[in-house]
Amino acid sequence: MLGRVIIAFALLLFVKTPTKAGEKDYLQRGEEKLNDKIEINYDRAVRDVLSRAWRTDVVLRMVDIPPFQPEWVAGITRSGDQYHAFEVTASKHIWSVLGFGGGKKGDYHSIHSIIHERAISPSLAARISTLWRRVLKDSRNYGTDTAMYLDTDQFAYYLSFMPREQLTANTTGWGPKTEQLNNVAFALANHAEGAPEGELVKAITRAERKLGI
Repeated sequence: MLGRVIIAFALLLFVKTPTKAGEKDYLQRGEEKLNDKIEINYDRAVRDVLSRAWRTDVVLRMVDIPPFQPEWVAGITRSGDQYHAFEVTASKHIWSVLGFGGGKKGDYHSIHSIIHERAISPSLAARISTLWRRVLKDSRNYGTDTAMYLDTDQFAYYLSFMPREQLTANTTGWGPKTEQLNNVAFALANHAEGAPEGELVKAITRAERKLGI
């Protein structure tokens, strides 16, 4: 889940907003294969600080690893028949605190998570899961990108909404289909922070139209 380049998403007053997508999606199945010790240690630190995003009640998530901004995750949790949108953000950029960016190495345990959660209706949760399923199950959205990236956001997607369902994928950058998931993830995060539900509904409806649902 590593990567470093142009900041893909601008943070304005802590409201997450997407930018323009690339021409094609290049998803990779499963989680990113980590071989380098630095990558493994970084991944471990991200999962530790943002551990709320990997609890067993999480049925959908998007992980965003930006090159310079704090790492964050948005998604949906389920408890019985109740659903919640959540956002968890690192208080500092974990990569930088670990000293991997060339700065002084610090202790990532000094970083805390900032968590927001808010109820979401079962119908909206189901619609969002359909978006994730549409993109992650379509083989046309997978491939190898031959372009070189110095610094860019990296994303990981997870869906376990239906019985025996478990879809995972990752990508560097984003294309027209993953852009729709990112847009909805941003709206989920903003909803968890207290934005009007109508904004989330608009983001879902727009993504459904773009994905032909």
